[in-house]
Amino acid sequence: MGMELRIENLSKTYANGVRALDDVCLTIPAGMYGLLGPNGVGKSTLMRTLATLQEPDSGTASLGGIDVLKQKDEVRRRLGYLPQEFGVYPRTSAQDMLNYIALLKGVTKAKERRDLVAWMLKRVNLYDDRKKALTGFSGGMRQRFGIAQALIGDPQLLIVDEPTAQRFGENLEHKTEHNNCRMRGSTPTWSHRFRL
Repeated sequence: MGMELRIENLSKTYANGVRALDDVCLTIPAGMYGLLGPNGVGKSTLMRTLATLQEPDSGTASLGGIDVLKQKDEVRRRLGYLPQEFGVYPRTSAQDMLNYIALLKGVTKAKERRDLVAWMLKRVNLYDDRKKALTGFSGGMRQRFGIAQALIGDPQLLIVDEPTAQRFGENLEHKTEHNNCRMRGSTPTWSHRFRL
């Protein structure tokens, strides 16, 4: 069963005076939800905060019994995050990078990690390119790698900020329900894809 995400009185004002979050309160049970709204209303700020990449000015957030703002390492082990744009390490292969991410997510047994990485690369159709450097990947290949790194480690919370692949959500939902994807029990949180 997925974990409930609870956000209470979360606020964030940037140094330039822009108030991106203003006393946000949400309770999100397990399931798939979308954050919809015009550009500049704070959707990405909220997602970056939940992904432990920035601090709010005030408020709280919890995932199950875990304090998102204070127990960041614990949250990161349970989190899958696909930002709008992400960088890659030069000369690092998809296989090596996913292996490293799986290790960070707590998959410590080498054989289990190797099998999981191979399985995930097959799921996103990158297995044949697993030894290629990520910097040589096309835009579509990078997006598929991003999906793989977000899903590795069986996340309980999945945050996808403006997925650019037209059918990404439909494909993920299909795999979750019909192909035994390692997403059972996750609470995906989406931006700009699904209506609440």
